[in-house]
Amino acid sequence: MSRHSTYILSSGIVYVMKMYVTSTFTGTDENKDEIEALCQAVSDAGFEDFSFIRDVEKYGVVFETQQEVWSSAWEELKACDALLVDVTVDPTGGRVVECGMAFAWCKPIFVIAKQGVKIRPLFGGVAERVILYDEISDITFQLKEYLKENKL
Repeated sequence: MSRHSTYILSSGIVYVMKMYVTSTFTGTDENKDEIEALCQAVSDAGFEDFSFIRDVEKYGVVFETQQEVWSSAWEELKACDALLVDVTVDPTGGRVVECGMAFAWCKPIFVIAKQGVKIRPLFGGVAERVILYDEISDITFQLKEYLKENKL
């Protein structure tokens, strides 16, 4: 049995909710580990995890123009069911755009930040849920609670 949130559609097809995960990317090994840990937390909660930086850009630059980046991100986010955005480090660009895209697609947006971080009202205004955490496992717990509360 899958540990993901699976649904059997009327067609008999099994469906797993897919979460687009976005956070600060600095290019350091420590930062890559943080991204992997966030993705693992999402997976442990029962979602299929997706990270544009990890899965498309492979932690590097693969696009020649910003238009190509955002066109690809638009399509990837369209294919996901929800967005998890880490705003622990104040977002100034990509994560703001990704939130806007998710909002335009009417996707649930989960805003996460470490305890004590002040979250800009912009993010609270689009969030399905704000999750403050001390440990990565707190994120998994809160996402599981969301799934239970919404019978997903």
